[in-house]
Amino acid sequence: METKEAIDKLKTDLAEIKAQGQDTIPIDGLEKYLSGLEKDASASLEGRKLDYQRILAGYDAQVKFDIELFKSVIEAGKEALNATLIINGGAVIAFLGFLGSMLSKGGAEALGLKLTVPLCSFGFGVLFAALGFGLRYLTQFCFARRQTKSWVKSGHGFNIASILMAVASYIMFGYGVYSAYTAFVSHFTRM
Repeated sequence: METKEAIDKLKTDLAEIKAQGQDTIPIDGLEKYLSGLEKDASASLEGRKLDYQRILAGYDAQVKFDIELFKSVIEAGKEALNATLIINGGAVIAFLGFLGSMLSKGGAEALGLKLTVPLCSFGFGVLFAALGFGLRYLTQFCFARRQTKSWVKSGHGFNIASILMAVASYIMFGYGVYSAYTAFVSHFTRM
């Protein structure tokens, strides 16, 4: 109970006593009344302090949870982009090595020509993964400058674009694998 509330309660109670036709209050009765009022005020203050501490603890736990969740999302995005970069980059290296070996032995120019489509697909997968990393950086930059809504909106836009780059990179890998499969099948079924 606040000081003003205690004074208002005292005034209200005195008005009730006065309305009953009483002009005086015994000092013992007033002391008991004030002790009770004081007890209510201190209990109320302690209750408010505990409620405030409970609210702060809940808010602190929620903020920590949100921070950890945000960190895990950022880490998952980074790992997804790393995976696309590794699988597409590895495919490009493997195809270049295979094409170089095949062309040095001669006789498989037709297959080499058919394998340029998957090679380009894997190369675009690497490009999209690299663009995803760049967009991821821009996302973090915008969220770090979150003073205005426009920075936050830009951060969300770059985040969506980064996700789309990762998805496009996975699609390019899938298309490259399928193109390589069809190239090998068509080449070796003619033999």
